Amino acid sequence: MEILSPNSAILDKTRELCSLILQSGEYQESAAKIDAFFNDKSAQASYRNFTKLGESLHQKQSAGELTEDDIEGYDAELASLKANPITGEFMTAEETLNGIVQQVSRMVGKALELGRLPEPEDLAGGGCCSSGGCGC
Repeated sequence: MEILSPNSAILDKTRELCSLILQSGEYQESAAKIDAFFNDKSAQASYRNFTKLGESLHQKQSAGELTEDDIEGYDAELASLKANPITGEFMTAEETLNGIVQQVSRMVGKALELGRLPEPEDLAGGGCCSSGGCGC
C-alpha cells in the first residue's frame, strides 16, 4: 500500500537522498567490490559453500548436535573467505551497504519517534530499535 503520492515532496527528497548515496564514495567502493565478486565464479562458489555450511550448522545447533569441531571448521572457513581479497572485500562491502541502510533508517525512525531531527545523543547507544526491547 502506497501512502505517499508519487509527486510527494517526501519522495522527491528520498530520491535526492538515494542519488547522494549512489554518488558517495562508500557506495562506489562497495559496488566495485561487489562487481568484482560477481565476476569471479570461484569466489562465488566458495561463498556459496560457506553459506551452505552455515545453514547446516544452524540445523545441527537447532537439533542440539553442534560440536566444537563444527564451530572450529566454520571459523576456519570464515577466516579463509576473509583472507581471500575478492570474498573478503565482498563481505566488507555487504556490511558497509547494510550499515548505510541501518544508519539512514535509524535516523528517519528516530525523527518520526521524536517529532524532530534527532541529535547525536538521541542516536547514541546503537541497537536495532528505539525501545531496546527487541532482543537484538
